[in-house]
Amino acid sequence: MCGIAGYIGGKKFFPTKKRIKNCIDQMVRRGPDHQSHLYFKKKLDYLFCASRLSIIDIDKRSNQPFEDENGILIFNGEIYNYIEIKKELKKKGVKFITKSDTEVLLKFLHHEGEKKIEKLDGMWAFAYYSKKKKVTIISRDRFGEKPLYYSVGKNNNIIFGSNIKYIKELSKDNFKVDEEKILNFLKNSYRSVFSSNGTFFKNINYLEPGTNLIIDQNFNIEFKKFWSKSKYKPKINDISKASKTLKKIVNLEFKKSFRSDKPIAFLLSGGIDSSIISFISNKNQKNIKFYSFKSENKNYDESKNIDLLKKKFRFKHKYIVQDKKNNFQMLENFIDDFGFPLMSSTYLAYGNLCKKISEENFKVLISGNGGDEIFSGYYAHHMSYLLSIEKKPYFKKKYNEWEKNTKPFIRMDILKDLKKFKKILKSKNPTFHENEDYEKYFKKKLNIKNIKNKTYSDDYFINHLNKDLFEDSIPAQLHSIDNISMYYSIESRAPYLSRNFFDLRNKINKNLLINKGMAKYVLRDAFKNDLPKKIIYEKEKIGFYSALNETINLKNSKIIKLILNNHITKKYLDRNLIKSKIYKNDLNHQDEKFIFGILNVALFLQKFN
Repeated sequence: MCGIAGYIGGKKFFPTKKRIKNCIDQMVRRGPDHQSHLYFKKKLDYLFCASRLSIIDIDKRSNQPFEDENGILIFNGEIYNYIEIKKELKKKGVKFITKSDTEVLLKFLHHEGEKKIEKLDGMWAFAYYSKKKKVTIISRDRFGEKPLYYSVGKNNNIIFGSNIKYIKELSKDNFKVDEEKILNFLKNSYRSVFSSNGTFFKNINYLEPGTNLIIDQNFNIEFKKFWSKSKYKPKINDISKASKTLKKIVNLEFKKSFRSDKPIAFLLSGGIDSSIISFISNKNQKNIKFYSFKSENKNYDESKNIDLLKKKFRFKHKYIVQDKKNNFQMLENFIDDFGFPLMSSTYLAYGNLCKKISEENFKVLISGNGGDEIFSGYYAHHMSYLLSIEKKPYFKKKYNEWEKNTKPFIRMDILKDLKKFKKILKSKNPTFHENEDYEKYFKKKLNIKNIKNKTYSDDYFINHLNKDLFEDSIPAQLHSIDNISMYYSIESRAPYLSRNFFDLRNKINKNLLINKGMAKYVLRDAFKNDLPKKIIYEKEKIGFYSALNETINLKNSKIIKLILNNHITKKYLDRNLIKSKIYKNDLNHQDEKFIFGILNVALFLQKFN
């Protein structure tokens, strides 16, 4: 895990020594173990900067930039199948001087090139220069676990980096805040942020996941998708076959994603996703520890299930209670470091977890993110599933199962009413069912571009899963967990985000994903003999959530001023309604999300506008 940054272009706009130093200084959190940069000149001028958090082959021989006679590499992430790739390359006569996945990636790119990047499993953002072909490949992994931003200058130059502030440090341009992006963030919450590749600064974009950016010596730029996503073509209709196949792949994929030369920490909730991770890791790993967030809110308390797992597997575990007094300062620090608003108040709880985990000297943190989006874990997914089978003869049976086993646990009114859900979604993105709750805060209708409603599948249910996976939910989650974990110099990993899980999901009949009124049924069935029955058949979706009143004191005079007196609130929002909601404690879940969004925007504007 590292931080990377760079410049490619003419000498005239090349970063000064001071700018390079400032950038390297910014990169220390992402790579506290080593920082360096390399300048080289071909037809263009090149700057490759890297900072290293040592995880695999912690010897200094694997520091970056990593160079041999054929090329140069800076790399952030982990290649999970590096051992398998290394064996293949050795058979071809390739020799290695380190035990790192960095060197494996460099040699792989020499021999296989950008056309074979599809063979890589893992999470990455890298820049590679081929001395033979005189071409640079900048690449980002399939699901976008590792961030990568870029800005193309008007004078044939490009600056890129793991963090927006690296680009701002290296560039001579003054990047203005994108007000339209801010308004979309408020109108549609975090789900809108990654629906386009623009950031909160004009002319700074993120490289889309599963994409290579290729630059030749004449500064010709080309974007190429390296992952052709499989389509939903269900072939597996038998639950026994689906479960056995899934369990086999889970065991193989998770073991690869647990590779590390440093001790590993795991986040543990009482849900099925992290419970499966705990079962497999406890069976195969040493020097590990589990951490859980202790919520004050009984609706989000999963301690009973967590304690069941602790008793069954006897692993090391700790509950973390967040430090509410320091959360506001933490929020300010995060926004300053990321160059982004925070997506949700829940990530302050995640920040508290990472802080404690870092203090106990863990450098790798594994979570269950992605399981819900691939295997269907949200109440809204269940609604989309019912809509997708509305005309099927078995609809009534499935509806009754939902009504009996799932509906009693749902708190949001719209997700209890299929007709209302359907009506709202006729003109809206299926993942934006909440945004009507935000509309009351605006003085008038916004004159901003509508978010494009992309289609990923002809099946309404599968399309909803894929929108959450590639556009709305997972990109926002990954952005937050990577930036926050790296703020504390911890590498985050999400092993459910595997192309093999995605491909298998597309072969399984959707009626096995949701069955007997329960979400993620095939995943539950696969591990029904390994986990406590209470967890396997838990019908309530609790989730990792920290309510706003647990994280921030909204009535603090400083916070009230920030929320009410920034220019976005004054120009576009109903200040009286906001003030009334706060002082009367009249905030439902959606209100809390909106108010927290305004606070984030205010802090962001205070720092960067």
